[in-house]
Parts: sequence; C-alpha cells; structure tokens
Amino acid sequence: MRIFFAVPRSAWVDANLRRSLEAMGHELVRFSFPGWPDDADPQWRQHGKPDTNERLLRAVRRAHAQRPLDLFYGYLYSSVVYPQTLDELRRTGVPIVNFSCNNVHQFELVAPIAPHVDLNIVPEAAALPSFAAVGARTARIQLAANPAVYRPLPEPRVYDVTFVGQRYADRADFLVHLQRSGVAVRAWGAGWQSRKRLDLATLRAAWSFLEDERFDGVRRLVEQRTRRNGQALVADPVDDGVEGEVAQFGGPRLTQRGLVRTFSQSRLSLGFATAGDSHRGPRRLTHLRLREFEAPMSGALYLAEQQDELAEYFTIGEELLTYTTPDDLLETVRYYLAHPEQAERVRRAGRRRALREHTWAHRFRELFARLGLQG
Repeated sequence: MRIFFAVPRSAWVDANLRRSLEAMGHELVRFSFPGWPDDADPQWRQHGKPDTNERLLRAVRRAHAQRPLDLFYGYLYSSVVYPQTLDELRRTGVPIVNFSCNNVHQFELVAPIAPHVDLNIVPEAAALPSFAAVGARTARIQLAANPAVYRPLPEPRVYDVTFVGQRYADRADFLVHLQRSGVAVRAWGAGWQSRKRLDLATLRAAWSFLEDERFDGVRRLVEQRTRRNGQALVADPVDDGVEGEVAQFGGPRLTQRGLVRTFSQSRLSLGFATAGDSHRGPRRLTHLRLREFEAPMSGALYLAEQQDELAEYFTIGEELLTYTTPDDLLETVRYYLAHPEQAERVRRAGRRRALREHTWAHRFRELFARLGLQG
C-alpha cells in the first residue's frame, strides 16, 4: 500500500512504526514535524503551527495527485494540527487514522482533533469512553515492539533488578524499598541523577535526548525553562536520606541501544503502570506502556506493576510477572533471584509470546483489516 506517514521526528517512532511498515513492503510518503511542540509557545502558535498545517495539506494533495494514497497514518496532537486541516484531508477520500497513547491521563492532548479523523487508534480500554464522549470513532489496537530492534543481546547478567524510565510518581519509593531490603537495584532516566557530571554516561544521556527528540526537543526544553512554564513530572516528596539512596543507584537516560542492552544484562527488569500523579488521588490510574512489549521481546524477565489489561496479552506468572505493593515486589524479586531456572523459563516464554502476537506488524495488519484494506 501507499501510506502517507505523518509522525513526529523521533527515534522511537522511526525504529518501530516506520521500520515495521517498510519491512512489510509498504511505500511510505514521509512527513515529519517537531515532536510534541508546546502550544503555549507563541512562536509555534503564530508561525510554526500554521506553517506545518499548510505544508501538510500541500504534501498530501501533491502525493495523492502523483499516485493515489491508500491511507493517511498520523501520530498527531492538537498542538500540531488544526481540526479544519483534518477535515480538508478527509475530503481527499483517503482514510485518515491517528495513533495516540497515554490517553488515560492525557486525553486532552487529542480531544479537539479526535472527532475529525476517520479512526483513532487507542491502546487503552479505559480511554475509550473519553473518545466516545466527543463523538470520535475508535479502534482499540494495543502497543507492540519491533523485533528487529528489541532482541536479546550476548551480554552477561550483571544487574539484579533494573528500571529504565523517567522518575516520577512513587517509583522511587518502590526502588528504595528494594535497596533497603538488601536488593541491588539500578535505575536510568530523567530525574534519577540529581547531580549532572561531565562523564561518558552524561554524554550518552545527551545523545539519548537528541536521538529521541532531535533538536526540536532541545529548543522546546530551553523555551519552557526560560518561560518557567513547562514543568516535568517529579517524584513525590520523600523523607530525609532517600535522595542519597537514590543517588547510589540512579543514572542518566539511556540510548535505545543502551535500553535493549540493559534488558539482556538484567536478572529482572521492572515496569510501572501508574499514570501521572494519580496515585495521590482517590483512584490510581494505570495503563500499559511500551515496556510491556519491548522488554519481553528483548528476552527480559519482566516484572510489571499489576494492570488488568496485561492478562489479555500475556499469561501472568508464566510469560511475565506482576506485583502490587512494595512488599509484594520484594517477595517476587527475592524468589526469582533465588530460582534462576524458573526465571529463565518465564523469560523464554515471554519472548515467544511477544514474537508470536505482539509485533508492530501484527498491529498494522489488525488496523488494515479494520479499515478493509489489503495489507
């Protein structure tokens, strides 16, 4: 098929969505834009956004006139595209679909544009009512991983328990509980390293940021900090001494290659499902993340925060593991560190299931079937 591919400039998007579609034999007409721009930025609002929309309309019309398009696939937010732009695109007769994730707690980022596409690709079951409330048509299609990127590497197991991802919510509480109980833990990502050092790890972290967000992300970060108007999620306030403990196991961001290598180097890889700061409210919101598919695909022994939707995709206890409380996490960690043969069985079973059912090729075939397109 000939697919117009409108996605942000991002290494993750390129490695997973773009490479998977091209490996399936589809022709992509690629259109990129700054990743997740800030609508509060007056320069973007007055110039960047209108220019991007005009450029998008011209590119679609030109490509469709040259040779008909079969599908428009976007990864768009309302900060990028106007509803009226999507209305214009639908007049071409090309099916317009838009992918978004983290909709459980960030639906407002797509709410204005969701009714203006033919189909919204939504991974989270809990987010479907929000789309329905604004009159948007949806297909619940889950996240996945690209096996050409996420695969076991010939690395020795040098870490007991690891986590790769941003520090926020109560993630530090879980890891500190493990450390205080005598478990060796390591964590990498934004917020885990309180003091920046000019060393190789920090340089790699800077490259990781550029790899995923390009210079668009650097510009956005600088402008947000200048205006004091873009504040990242932060960890909960903790008691005295915790920051010193976090400093013992926390490290900077990893590159994509570093992430995959860490899966192979770890005896257990942790995942968290809590959305935003919902743990502070009356109801903790959770949803599946990319890690739920990337880690098993990479051959990790994956230990995820309990989330009901996980059981739709993996057999809990056989293909991946779950935990609820810090004490439950500690008990599970201790058991599998002491039983490496059982750990290896879960590790292998999780990878087999991921390869069999959870690649991006599986997800795209499901999408094409929903649309009645020949894949």
